[in-house]
Amino acid sequence: MSGRDRINMEERYGLLGAGASELIVQGRRYDLYELLKAIGEDYDDIRPIDAKELEPGTRFALRVFDLEERMVVAFEFDADFRYLAENRVHIEEWMGDDYYQFNWGIWCPDSV
Repeated sequence: MSGRDRINMEERYGLLGAGASELIVQGRRYDLYELLKAIGEDYDDIRPIDAKELEPGTRFALRVFDLEERMVVAFEFDADFRYLAENRVHIEEWMGDDYYQFNWGIWCPDSV
């Protein structure tokens, strides 16, 4: 992998994990799990990483790790939690050769 997708993601949202652990949206403070629920992505295989205000009071992002797809995903949303965009980058771009050494296991949540 070239790493270009990782670079693009980090240029837009910052280094992975360096974002905020909460955001204030329309005057209310939300932690990462509340943001997950607010945007409708609170699934068992989704883990929040960090969040960022992209445009003051109007555009926000929540970065998560999608365990099933093994992707880092940045969901962009507005102050009403409406979906605006998303960016996906495979976790291999951060793990490098360690990706192939990691004991991922093979499973499908629908088969359990």
